[in-house]
Amino acid sequence: MAESQERRSNGSSEPSEPELGDLIQNISDDLKVLAHDEMELARIELAKGMRRPIADAGAIILGGVVALIALGLLCTTAVVALQPLVPPLWLRMLIMSFAYFALGGLVAGRYMLRLRREGPPDMTRTVHEAQRTAQALKGEFKQ
Repeated sequence: MAESQERRSNGSSEPSEPELGDLIQNISDDLKVLAHDEMELARIELAKGMRRPIADAGAIILGGVVALIALGLLCTTAVVALQPLVPPLWLRMLIMSFAYFALGGLVAGRYMLRLRREGPPDMTRTVHEAQRTAQALKGEFKQ
């Protein structure tokens, strides 16, 4: 509060009792800060909970790109090596395409199951705290 508001109207330097309007304004300001801080905490907890799944997804994508390059080279090698057994080039390419398509499906399926098994991050604590804050704010405004 400003110093002029704390002085009595008669000019005395003794602090006066705060007015009802000032108290309500202070409570309102405090509730705004509390609500803002609670939202910031929820945002931080959500970001912290999402860090690992996002890093896992990035690693899966990077691994997939590197594996794709390696599979291309391996496929070329296999096609050349099959020449004595399967003379037509188109048939060797078709056989290897199906083999690598099946291998890619198995790898992708395995990691999709892993992501589903881990599920979304547990946000029950964050939700509970936000609900408690909302109830407290409602209770303060009702009084």
